Amino acid sequence: MTHSSLTETANEFDQWATNGRAESMANGHGNVSLQMLALLPQKIKGKSLDIGCGNGWMVRESLSRGIEEGYGLDISPKMVQVAADSKAFAEREHYFVSHAEKIDVPDQEFDLITSIESLYYYPNPVEALQEWYRICKADGQLAIMIDLYEENPATHTWIDALDISVHLLSKAQIKEKLEKIGWKNVQLHQIQDTRPMKSEEDFQKSTFWPSYAQYRSYRNTGSLCIIAEK
Repeated sequence: MTHSSLTETANEFDQWATNGRAESMANGHGNVSLQMLALLPQKIKGKSLDIGCGNGWMVRESLSRGIEEGYGLDISPKMVQVAADSKAFAEREHYFVSHAEKIDVPDQEFDLITSIESLYYYPNPVEALQEWYRICKADGQLAIMIDLYEENPATHTWIDALDISVHLLSKAQIKEKLEKIGWKNVQLHQIQDTRPMKSEEDFQKSTFWPSYAQYRSYRNTGSLCIIAEK
């Protein structure tokens, strides 16, 4: 990742933090992400790291579900500040600024690594997945959730709507990359949000959602949740 790419991405997510999008992202992704955690083959315990942590909601959720010590990183200093200001678990909850492809922690540090709706932002997703493998403990677990993927065409308009570059990956590509790195028992699930869908009357068009049909297609397709073990 180049310095200019780091700066561009950090600035974008700093703006999101300032505009309150950390909270809307947490609300938008929470339902599916909690369904994903329920599918993990092992009970969560030990130490976790949430990559692209936003306001820290997944760190706190992991702590409430059995993690003893939870960490979150984000490339945006303002996001990290929002997360730190929202602490609920005192000395068990930690946040730091970092990008996802080079993380300044020792090998085999974490029992659980989570990443919610951030993988496609990284200039080199493979380097990120390799780095996460390095810092995951033997027999540790990985849980990734994304909405923008090849088999979810309703989200493809986001590529032009976003102010930063993204990758459009297929399920097969992601599985192949994970297995090549060494991740085992890779599972891919398309999970639908179980909350009621907005009615057409309540729906509001935007650059991300230009039509109600697109929003409905997105909800019916579901988010891609990837689970793997080291």
